[in-house]
Amino acid sequence: MPLLKPLHASHAPAVLAFHMLVAEDGSVLGRFNLVDIEDRTAEVGYRVAQHIVGRGVATATVRELCQLAAARHGLRTLRAATARRNAASQKVLAKAGFVPVGPAQLDGEQDIWYQRDLMIQPHSAMVPEDWP
Repeated sequence: MPLLKPLHASHAPAVLAFHMLVAEDGSVLGRFNLVDIEDRTAEVGYRVAQHIVGRGVATATVRELCQLAAARHGLRTLRAATARRNAASQKVLAKAGFVPVGPAQLDGEQDIWYQRDLMIQPHSAMVPEDWP
């Protein structure tokens, strides 16, 4: 089972939380970041290795990142922007509990902001794939 590991950098400001998804053999499968952390809100960014695309790894790891964001960082709201043409990313965000909330402007293109409101749930209210 891949492991989501926090990356620690003494020079990184407190407004960033970087994580790498690492396979059992030590290979890097992706990165999952929280950026612009402020007022209990952060933006999510992620990227996965091409050879694992379409296997549900991104969705599962974004869900895990949501749990970490609430438990470890005390965050209550996460936002993510994706290109209108990036259906795969939109699907990952929707499956991870994000909903579209409005237009975004990235690299001069019309894109979409997604948002997920977080709350720490008791284990009985969590679905099995959300269990720590």
